[in-house]
Amino acid sequence: MINIIKDVDLFNHFSEYDAVLIGTNTYCTMSQGIQLKVMLEYPYVYEKNLETKYADPEKLGTLLECKSEGEPTFCLCFITNSYNFRPDLNNVYISYESLEKCLKLVNILYRGKKIATTLLGASKFDGNGDRDKVMEIFKDTITDVDLTIYDYEQKSRNEYIKEWYFKEKEMKAIDKKEYYKMVRKRKQEADERFKKNGHRRY
Repeated sequence: MINIIKDVDLFNHFSEYDAVLIGTNTYCTMSQGIQLKVMLEYPYVYEKNLETKYADPEKLGTLLECKSEGEPTFCLCFITNSYNFRPDLNNVYISYESLEKCLKLVNILYRGKKIATTLLGASKFDGNGDRDKVMEIFKDTITDVDLTIYDYEQKSRNEYIKEWYFKEKEMKAIDKKEYYKMVRKRKQEADERFKKNGHRRY
């Protein structure tokens, strides 16, 4: 069964599922969109990813389950052998064949489980593929899993930072006391994030 939730960020719902699928590339980069959020907040996923061979095309179409006690279970789906630095020039870089292979494995390994994902391969950060084609692959492969697809526009690191900046700027013009509270909270959360993952605040 496939359920679709529109315009809701999957990041806030990880705990509701047995596992969460994350589309990624073979270059061990998780620098944008939901991949970035997972890398920053759940470092065991990034560490597990780094154990794989960098840019290895053999990873395409395979899964990497990432677990840590008391934390959500993630499953990295290797669906592209490219990291697209210029999506404006290279429009589509997903491997549809790899997506199909990954989802067939998901259908077997997580049979009867409650799984969540984004529309894998359709984001500009994990393949920039054709949404209709991606959805067709999901419908053709997922038959034995209770799958929820969170269909929303993922944001880049710069977009997240701009959001914080403009919210803080707006508050500064209204209430400086609240503005300073917002800044302190953001910095505190960033410091905690850095302690957790050991290499990045944002």
